[in-house]
Amino acid sequence: KQWYQRRVRVSLVGGLCSGTICTLLFQPLDFIKTQLQLRPTESMTGICKKVLSQENRATIIRNLWIGLNPSLAKTVPGVACYFVSLSQVKRLYGGEVSGLTAVLLGAVARIITAAVVQPFSLIKTRYESGRFGYRSIAGAVMSVTSEDRIRGLYRGFLPTLFRDAPFSGIYLAAYMGIKQNLFSQRQDTIQATAVSGSVAGLVAATVTHPADVVKTRIQVEGSSGNVVRDLYRMEGIPVFWAGFVPRTLRRTLVSATAWLVYEEIKKAAERQKYPIYS
Repeated sequence: KQWYQRRVRVSLVGGLCSGTICTLLFQPLDFIKTQLQLRPTESMTGICKKVLSQENRATIIRNLWIGLNPSLAKTVPGVACYFVSLSQVKRLYGGEVSGLTAVLLGAVARIITAAVVQPFSLIKTRYESGRFGYRSIAGAVMSVTSEDRIRGLYRGFLPTLFRDAPFSGIYLAAYMGIKQNLFSQRQDTIQATAVSGSVAGLVAATVTHPADVVKTRIQVEGSSGNVVRDLYRMEGIPVFWAGFVPRTLRRTLVSATAWLVYEEIKKAAERQKYPIYS
């Protein structure tokens, strides 16, 4: 029991640290992705030029990092919840984790996490859209619930599951597979972690991107009915790949950075017996 509690503490601290670092570094890419998904006829270059054309540097920074607060509120506990959930489901499974098992365990951990952070995901996306004028997270929650009660905070939850569950399953399987096959003799090195995380993030982001577009449209525009069919009829197949470059870039960088920070914290705790591991 003591050993398990130590593992949970390390997972929690590692997840919190990696989530905070990744959010602070890569939030601008999330903002650009959301803008492209809502305005697919514009280019990434065009949106960047609009933001950077502001004369005031503070305004530029504020625009690029808009949604940082709800993003931190979502990502920090979200990453921690994911790592802790993953640790728990692995323990409950008890056997060797590889292949399909890794996919299923990663998917279960992500479903649990998605249910916890979904309200913050909706608020973050609306912040990034620039269409709602929310002044605070609490104000955003009150605005959403006054219109559509608690269920309003879970708008877009189904496409979120179709995005997050496959993403985590595919990512975990790819990450472990790349490490075991390409870095079999040096799996604990920084290079192995960074490369495995980057490639796994790229693969998982590519497969799940259409679901992310549908999620964004539902959360911002309040679309209902058969959203996939309506988007296809009105805007064609390309709309499902709007914002692909910034999201893929962000997910690749986040995946590499998050696992790198997480695993380094784990190793440091195990070697030096920091308070988080004692």
